[in-house]
Parts: sequence; structure tokens; C-alpha cells
Amino acid sequence: MVSIDSALQAAALWFAAGTLVLLLTGRAAVVGRAARLAMTLAIGAVLAGLVRLMGLDPAAEVEVGVLVMVVCLAGPARWWAGGAIFWGGLIASAGVYLIYLVRATYLLGATPESALLGAVLLALELSATVLILASAFEMVDALCSPSDVPPRPAPPSRWPVVCLQVAAYNEPPDLVIETIRSLVAIDYPALRIQVIDNNTTEEGRWRPLEAECARLRKAGHGVEFVHLADWPGFKSGALNWGRVHLDPDVEIVGVIDADFIVDPGFLRATAPYFTDPQVAFVQTPQDYRAWEESSYYRACYVGFAYFFKVGMVSRAHRNAIIFAGTMGLIRRSVLDEIGGWDEEIITEDADASLRMLALGYRSVFVPTAFGRGIMPLTYEGLRKQRFRWAFGGVQILRRHWRDLLPWSRGTRLTFGQRYDYLIGSLWWFNEALTFGFTLFIFAAGLGLVAGRPFVVQRLSAIGMVIPLAFIVLNLLRYLWATRAVSGTGMALALGALRVNLSLSWVILLACVRGLTKEHGVFLRTSKFKGRPAVGELRLVAIETILATTGLVLAVAVIAVAGYTVVGLVLAALLGWSVLIYGSATGYALGDPSRTPLSEVLIEKARLEIGLGLGHALEARPIRMSIVVAVLGLALLMGAGVAAESGQTTVPGAGPLVGEPIHGPLQAAKKSIPTSPAAPHLPPGLNKTPKK
Repeated sequence: MVSIDSALQAAALWFAAGTLVLLLTGRAAVVGRAARLAMTLAIGAVLAGLVRLMGLDPAAEVEVGVLVMVVCLAGPARWWAGGAIFWGGLIASAGVYLIYLVRATYLLGATPESALLGAVLLALELSATVLILASAFEMVDALCSPSDVPPRPAPPSRWPVVCLQVAAYNEPPDLVIETIRSLVAIDYPALRIQVIDNNTTEEGRWRPLEAECARLRKAGHGVEFVHLADWPGFKSGALNWGRVHLDPDVEIVGVIDADFIVDPGFLRATAPYFTDPQVAFVQTPQDYRAWEESSYYRACYVGFAYFFKVGMVSRAHRNAIIFAGTMGLIRRSVLDEIGGWDEEIITEDADASLRMLALGYRSVFVPTAFGRGIMPLTYEGLRKQRFRWAFGGVQILRRHWRDLLPWSRGTRLTFGQRYDYLIGSLWWFNEALTFGFTLFIFAAGLGLVAGRPFVVQRLSAIGMVIPLAFIVLNLLRYLWATRAVSGTGMALALGALRVNLSLSWVILLACVRGLTKEHGVFLRTSKFKGRPAVGELRLVAIETILATTGLVLAVAVIAVAGYTVVGLVLAALLGWSVLIYGSATGYALGDPSRTPLSEVLIEKARLEIGLGLGHALEARPIRMSIVVAVLGLALLMGAGVAAESGQTTVPGAGPLVGEPIHGPLQAAKKSIPTSPAAPHLPPGLNKTPKK
């Protein structure tokens, strides 16, 4: 009978082979299940020879290979062979590894405390695996299959009346005027423009918009302007006011962010899709400008592109895209049917798209960008934006989770739509898993250094090394996908990864806030004094503490354990935590050196810097977070020590300085049942979610 260690080795080989096939042939249009079968058999033959050379169990390679083949052949018919083989290898390796982890967890179980901690760690590992598989499925579905964008319908005999709405709050006037002028220049015979300034208190910021709209109206353009003072609901409240005050003949409503420059052909390319009465909304990608002048901006640009070139493409296969809040059109009658925008949901756009799809309507994703806006110009601005998206995602989950369950009734959502919206909301909790794994890894490192190994899963040497192999392989998969969608080099792809990693803690705060508070704040500020500068550690105090702790523990682990398997694996996992949280420190300190090119953009950057994220949340997250982190680590360590107290000594579990070391990269002779937590792959390896 095949041992679990042999099966794990075979699964790792198949996953590595599948990843190599993805890198080499993932974008090649090799279609048909016969091609998948032939390629899988060829890979199996190569691996069989490799297994014999390495002295591994050939029966394990065959058994895992059969599983890979079954999964590969069962994949969606539209997938090309390279992607299907990668998916088969990933599913097989994940399945074998989870079986291994279950055995490792419950073989220990000597006390209720250790069994409980093992169950917690296993739950984190299971949850992380589900999200990794969901991310990989999305990537294969988007990049390893043909596009199914519906062809553009013929121009209608009568063009529907379209009103483009621009909601502005405290924006630099010149920036908004540039947007308005680009809308006026759109080539469309039945166009109205509605500019809504809400809650801007300084007249010098909205009076120029009023004057520009009046000038354009005199020139014969259908441009209206309104200033709403002390108006509730933030952007959604402004858009609801505009919806109620639309002219009766308006049939389609478009939403444009106040900093976007729109191409003249936008409406002629998108409005014809509404000739199908079942189409509720049409969405195009968001693109950006003024990102070329710094490596940070370029990395952010690559990260933003991933969602629209992977996530939305995959969702479009199941009619499950989201309305992204700008550069999209909505049928007015459907918007009225759902009651307009929900002013209690921060990501009101994604919420509205879910409610429209739940009525049985269709959506259309046109993968061509027709407008370019401005990304957050400071790291603080990026953190606030990601907080809003995460908080809104949790709000949507709280509001609609019953409708997203597969067995729920009373909604016309398909299984695919439920899946995409449920995974899209759950994805934000990825960062809670990151923090949970970090606590376990810190506890393992501290226990090793203190001579009290923190043991909750009895892993063999291969069981400790395999997670690192999975991290490397998934890194390669992510970098391949990022380069495929953006055409960038390795350096920019790695930069995009670091940017996504750096937002882990602020997303965790948003999830906690979303679970404990029904309503959120829009996190916008009106501070204009001074040049943009966030070069202080208060913005990233917790991330800095976590990164410093991880670095100190990694050095201490190597000093105590040397180059044993346990020492190297644990130090590598601690280093991964340092990369996650230390990236936030680096980007925050680098903000003052990233000065936008124009005075208008410098003014916009000042908008993003206010009292700080903590004050904007009307809370004290730094102080609270320190308490939570310290208490969590203390409780975890305390439970681990209590679990180990009074037990007989486990062979090889004593201080590692007493273990014999055979060569710099070899494990000790005795099995050391220390288990650093199996690592969690962060969001940067998977996707950049949007709202």
C-alpha cells in the first residue's frame, strides 16, 4: 500500500510538472480531451522515469497520476490542455496534502488543548486551500480558454438617450473640468451629462465646475450641474439624487469617476448591447494614466490590471461580472426596479450588480478600455481605497449571504453567479488567514528558541518542505499570469505582488470592522496643507512591529537550530511574514519621494492624506491592534505550553541545539515533530480584487 509520504512526494512532482506545462503551453490553444489525455500520459511517462532515478515509490506516482488525469479530463471543455493539466496537478496535490495534514493533526492529539489548537490550524489550512484553488480556477478559466465576449450588435435604428453622471466631492476643479470636457467630446447623438457635487464645503472647489457647465450649456451641450450641501449617502446618495432628477426620456445611465478622461467612441461601442432587453448593465475595464513616473505607480498599475483581465474575464463566462462604479452603463428601468443605489453599502456598485443579476438579467463585459483615470497617488490613499473595497465586500456578504447559498430559493441567481459573488466576498478574509498563520509561525519560532517546541501537527521532513515548494510553484504561476495580462517584466510583476502583500493588515481591519459594524465611513478627507508626505511609521505601526518580530525570530531560529530542515523551513516562513508586513513599511516611508508630475495631481494627492486611517475609522486601530496581536500571540503560546506540559518527551522534540547535524542542508537523523504552520498564499499570488 502506498504510504502518505510517498503520495505527497508524487503529488508534489505532478504539481511541479503541471506548473511547468502551464508556463510553457498555458496560452497555447490546444483543445480537446484527447489532447489532454495524450499530454497527461506523456508527462506520466517522464515522471515515471524520474521517480525511478530518484528512488521514489513508482506506485504512488501512478496513483496520483490517475487522479490528475481524471481531474484534467473533467475540467471545463473550453479550457486548453495546458491549463487543464495544471489544474489537475493542483487539485491532486492539494487533496493529498490535506489528507496528510488531517493525519498529522489528529495523530498528535495527546491533550484536549493540543487537539484544539491543531483543529484551529487545520481550519486555517483548509480555508486557505479553498481560496488558493478558487484563485487558480479563475486564472485558468480566464487565461487558458478562448474569449467569449459577445459580438457587438449592429447600430440601432434609434440611439437610446444616455445620461452620464459624474459625482464629485472636494476634487481639484481642473481635474473634474478635464473629465467634463472629455464627456462633451463623446461622439454620440443622444447624450446628457449630469455633474453632481456633493458636500464640498469650499466654494472655490465647486464654483469653477458650475461655471464650466454653464459655459458648455450655452454652447449647446446637454450639461447640468448641481451642488448638494450636507447631503447623505456619499457617492451613492449623490447618484440617487441624480437618478430621481433624470429627464423622463433617459433610457441608459452611465457612471464616470470625476478623474476619468473618456474616449469619444465609448458610447457607440457599448450602447448597442442594450438592444437586447435582458441586458441590465455593460461594464468596461478601468484603465489609468500618470503612472509611468515611479516604480511604485507602475507596480500598482500592473496590480489593478489583473482584476479586469483575469477576474472579470472569468466571471463573464458565468454572467457574474460586477458593475465596477465607473466606465459602465446601466439600463435605467432596471436601476429603478432594484430601487437605485443602496446608500448603506460602501461598494454600492457591486451590490447593485448582484441585485440586478438576482432578477434574472444579463450583464456584458467589453474587455476594451475606453477611459483612463487616476490611481491613488499616495500609499495612504491606496490603503483607504482597499479598506473601502474590503469593508464593502463584507457588507455585501452580510446582506446577501442567504441568497448566495446553493440551496437558497427566492432568487434567480445561477450556481455560477452564487459561486463568484460568494468567493468574491469571502476572499477578503484571506488576510485573516494570513494573520492567523503568522501567529502560529511566530509561536513556533518563539517555542523553538525558548526550548519549548510548539507542536500541534506532527509533520515529517517532507511534510515541512512541501509547503515551501507549493509557495514557489504558486509564485511562478502568479508571475506567469501577471506577465501574461500586462506584458511586463519580472521586476514589475514582483512589485505588484509586494503592493498587494503590503495591504494585508488594513484589509484585515476592514473585515473585522465589517463583521462588527453595520455601517461604514467612506474614508475621504479634505486636508490640503503641505505637500503629500506619509513618511512616518504611525501609518504602518502594526505592520512594522510584525515585520520586526518576524525578522528577529528568523535570525534567532537560525542561530539556535542551524541549518536543519526545521530551522530552514521555519526561518523561510518567518521571512515570508517579514515580506508581507515589511512591504507596508517600505511603501509608507517611500511616499514623500513619489511626487506626481503636475500641480493638479499634487493637489489630488493632498486629498488622500488626512488624519490617518485610524482617525478616519473613528477608532484607535493601532492601539487596539497591538493589544489584539499581543494577546493572540500570548494565548497561542500559553495554550501550546499548557498542551506540552506534563507530557512525556517526544523523541527529537527537545532543544534543536542537541540534535546532530549532518551537513549544512541535511536534517537531523531523528524526526523532529515540530510543525511551523503550513503557509498561506497571500492575495498577491492570486488576484487583485475589486470592490
